[in-house]
Amino acid sequence: MHRKMIRKRNILAASIALAYAAPALATNGHVLHGVGSINQSMGGAGIATSIDAIGSNHNNVSSTSFMDQSSVEFGFELFIPDRSYSATAPTAFPGVSASGTVDSETRESPIPSMGIVYKTNSPWTLGFTALGIGGFGVDYPGVNPATCPSCNPLAVPQSAGGFGSIYANYQLLQMTPSASYQITPNWSVGAGVNIDWSSLAVNPFPATPPNASGYPDALHTATAWGWGFTLGTTYKPMPNLALGLSFKSPQWFQDFKWNSQYPDGSPATPSFKLDYPMMIGAGFSYKPIPEWMLAADLEWINYSDTDGFQESGFDSSGRVRGFGWEDIWTLGLGTQYMVTPRLALRAGYNYGQNPIKGDQQFFNVFAPAIVQHHVSLGAGYQLTKNLALNAAFYHVFENEESGPIISSGAPGFPPMNTAVPGSNVTNKLSEDSVSMQMQFKF
Repeated sequence: MHRKMIRKRNILAASIALAYAAPALATNGHVLHGVGSINQSMGGAGIATSIDAIGSNHNNVSSTSFMDQSSVEFGFELFIPDRSYSATAPTAFPGVSASGTVDSETRESPIPSMGIVYKTNSPWTLGFTALGIGGFGVDYPGVNPATCPSCNPLAVPQSAGGFGSIYANYQLLQMTPSASYQITPNWSVGAGVNIDWSSLAVNPFPATPPNASGYPDALHTATAWGWGFTLGTTYKPMPNLALGLSFKSPQWFQDFKWNSQYPDGSPATPSFKLDYPMMIGAGFSYKPIPEWMLAADLEWINYSDTDGFQESGFDSSGRVRGFGWEDIWTLGLGTQYMVTPRLALRAGYNYGQNPIKGDQQFFNVFAPAIVQHHVSLGAGYQLTKNLALNAAFYHVFENEESGPIISSGAPGFPPMNTAVPGSNVTNKLSEDSVSMQMQFKF
């Protein structure tokens, strides 16, 4: 077989694997660093703050016991990522490489949220949240090898040995009814059930064995239901100090399933299982003076034992096995200052480790969850006795990580799941977000 054709088939088998990584909202891995304007503006620190229904019920169900009033809240976030990737690969000619950068079309993702906390005339507090905790659209253009033979080698069509343009859309909604019980005036425990719904469309789709023409698409949106649970406890050793612990089980999902076809028209029925990771967190909030709150959360996210994330690389059929992500730690820091009884100013910082090692960057071109540093600002204003409006903005600083193209083991190339000499893939990502949240307390 002509060496150039072998090279192209190797890139096809190896590089289309990148497409399946699309269903990740990249903040701390693919976990949002905060939910709702109040929690986001405080860097996601919410395990022990008890400020709002959305943040409290999501971060630590037991903390709702210490909210001062019942509350109904609605929020809306516009998440704006900026993604690109660069690739370099050797050509059939010694000493010559093809390289280039492809920018994703901006696809703003709307993320809704709502929360209810109802304080009964008893030790019980009831809560409910319905949140978008993941979702985005990716649209990478392809290139024409006839007009640009030395461009990005992974952006050429499947028929020419690449994967061409990429489309992906992923959405994840989580609903959590909960109950919190105040054992003593200073100590509460809580539990909630997570009911999850997700949808996914992606093209091409590499988490299934290819045929001679390549990988099939998964453009007909598939949906999956999932479930999990959350537990928490909050303790106040002093009136101005709160300590919290939170446990969130994995979210176990059904398989995504599609009716599809390969590029040559052959029918295909790909499927894929993508769960949500277990998370364990601890936090505190402290008020040096009544008007000023300081808060911090430390959280561990268990990607390495989560279906869809724990495995990596190709199997013997040419199917990509998983994301290959590592467990990470995250740190959220936040502050709130009541300038007046009606006006609150907030700021926060969040740091998350990068779950993607260098040798996995190739498999995560479309899930470049490599950002680490978030800064946020926000404010809230009490419009009436019961109604408040909150707003937030956060910026995630650009980060880039590089690694080699990984061989699929095609004839004439390195063994399967080893680096292709002279190759490189660089992911680059930054993010912005604006949001608003209405609170009605009663």
